[in-house]
Amino acid sequence: MNQEELYLFDLNGYLVIEDVLTQEEVTTANQAIDQNLDKIHIRPRDQRLDGDSEHLRGEHGRGELHGLLELDSPWCDPFRLMLAHAKIVPYLNQILGQGFRMDHHPFLLSMDKEAEGHLFHGSSGPDFDPNQYYIFRHGQMHNGLTVVAFQLTDVNEGDGGLVLIPGSHKSNITCPDSIRRYQKHQQQIRQVTCKAGSVVIFTEAVTHGAIPWKSDSARRSILTRYTAGNLAYSPAYPAPEWADKRQKSVMEPPYHSRLNRPFLDK
Repeated sequence: MNQEELYLFDLNGYLVIEDVLTQEEVTTANQAIDQNLDKIHIRPRDQRLDGDSEHLRGEHGRGELHGLLELDSPWCDPFRLMLAHAKIVPYLNQILGQGFRMDHHPFLLSMDKEAEGHLFHGSSGPDFDPNQYYIFRHGQMHNGLTVVAFQLTDVNEGDGGLVLIPGSHKSNITCPDSIRRYQKHQQQIRQVTCKAGSVVIFTEAVTHGAIPWKSDSARRSILTRYTAGNLAYSPAYPAPEWADKRQKSVMEPPYHSRLNRPFLDK
């Protein structure tokens, strides 16, 4: 990360990295999803995420596709390549430290027009969350769960989707319900815009959520959560036989880096 990127991540709690995927990689990933549309789960009303907020309400739930790494070949390939993508490793080394690990399996988050939003959440004050946090000490940032979102479609101003409250990862006050429900102070809430092929990295400590999707074109994001090598929120996943050396290094179970933990330089 260069000095500008370090400053912006510390300031806002998130960063947009452009042109991580090539156009060919974006096309291949979208083709893989198109071949598995029947596996996408649309959240039913009893699993609604809008927190009963009229400002986040939609006509239907969002779509989710899990098990991306285990899809039939070749449809699994683009998602396996994202696990330890060379263009994001330097960022995760800075944000989480060398030896970072995948904590949650990647999944597709899709939103068609009028899909509902998601109640804003995050771990800003006043209590300390040992799984979702942001600390800066002695010139080094330390993060808990961190999200890497590969964007497979464009997200333009006014489309909806991912929103964050910049700087809230350092807040000492609990976010009021009126803001979490998108009822007041919308000017403090930032919709994240980016082009297909970009990656959004954000700490789970920043207050974030989603607003209803308004675009005629669907939103498609591949989300993976990472954490420092000695931490775990979810149970560890044994590295499968198909994993190469790079993939295995980020699928290691949690333990301290001094115990010869493998790590990636790039």
